[in-house]
Amino acid sequence: MQNLSISCSLVCLIILGSAALVGAFGVCQRQISAILITGVMYLLAALFALFTLMIIHFKRQQGRPMLDSDYDGTVDGIVARPGGVAIMAKPLLGARIFLTSWSLDLGWGGVVLCAITSVLWILLSKIMRYNPFSALMI
Repeated sequence: MQNLSISCSLVCLIILGSAALVGAFGVCQRQISAILITGVMYLLAALFALFTLMIIHFKRQQGRPMLDSDYDGTVDGIVARPGGVAIMAKPLLGARIFLTSWSLDLGWGGVVLCAITSVLWILLSKIMRYNPFSALMI
């Protein structure tokens, strides 16, 4: 599952890099289709970033810490009597707890930013399609 998350994030980075190139070309050459494609590419980048964050979220929910009520003498990879080796391994289980921090919040912010940027690029293509000054010149 971790390889799938890494693959989705790499696809997201590739799409963002190519969207920057296509967007720069579209703005410099005033190509409406390139600007519209840039908006769609940002939307795809947001989708793949969403996939990445959902995979990370569900992977971390799957590895929940063991509670005292769940303790029956079995520890991850260790099966022992309740008074034997398992009791010595119990304090070490705290190292297996995943805590989300600022990086996950930054990732969700990136998804929202990509979605907003996508809407703005598509709006720019609509604005460039209808130019009231060109209608006055005819």
